Amino acid sequence: MMQAMIALVKREYLEHRGAFVFGPAILLGLMLLASLYMTWSVSFDARLHEEMSSALRFYEAAFAFLAAGWWIYLLVMLFFYFADAFSSDSRNNSMLFWKSMPQTDFKIFGAKMTAAFTVFPTAILLAVAISGVIAYLPAFSAGNVLAGFSPPGPFETIGAYFNILAVAIVFYALGLLWYAPFFAWVGLLSVLFRRWAIPLAFLIPVTAGLFENLLTRRWERDGGLILNFLKERMNFRFQGLDFETVWVLGEPWNAPGLIVRMFAGVNWTSLAGGLAVAVILVFLASEYRRRYVLT
Repeated sequence: MMQAMIALVKREYLEHRGAFVFGPAILLGLMLLASLYMTWSVSFDARLHEEMSSALRFYEAAFAFLAAGWWIYLLVMLFFYFADAFSSDSRNNSMLFWKSMPQTDFKIFGAKMTAAFTVFPTAILLAVAISGVIAYLPAFSAGNVLAGFSPPGPFETIGAYFNILAVAIVFYALGLLWYAPFFAWVGLLSVLFRRWAIPLAFLIPVTAGLFENLLTRRWERDGGLILNFLKERMNFRFQGLDFETVWVLGEPWNAPGLIVRMFAGVNWTSLAGGLAVAVILVFLASEYRRRYVLT
């Protein structure tokens, strides 16, 4: 049973490694070239000295910015993955291991969810880790070029690297769990409507929200229950922790302290409820496919 699940997850990796392995590899190559160009050919603005207290601070900002960029990349790629993967098995695909291993549709979809929340984020986090190494090049150059700066020391750079990476890992894990019902929603629509799942994932809730406002006339007061709920749910944040404020105040990247604040600031009830909804949506998608798609 476990071997079948591993095979199904491996199939997902092989079929979608272009977006989660090859694509990031190309971006990392371009990032390295840009960093080398900045290191040898670009002069830094002197005003950077006023905005950054040290070259180490510059490195932390660059690494954190790259980690945020990879987070956005992961969300976008997972959205398109779920918009296609739940219906792609109905096509004549040479990688259909499940046809030779009789598995339930729910287990097949479970393997897709497992790949989406473990294998693919791990690949992107590896890209984040490599980005942290690349980010040292412009920081080193800034330390040499700007007056009053010095290149970040190896020990303080390693400390900052692992602090930011640890925070990124926890942020990615909690964020993916938070957005799980949205991905499951796109997957369900993929089974029902195939390629139309992408526009319908937005059109259906927005239409429902507008219709609610036409009936209740709550637009000027709070925007309606549906749209207000979606707005709050889409805004993944930690109560009592604002990373932008942490940066502006110049607080150090202390991973243990930030992670404790992250866990304390999560709305665990809402997160657990969202996971329950995701399981229900995946079950409904598997039942629909079992009954109507592959029969």
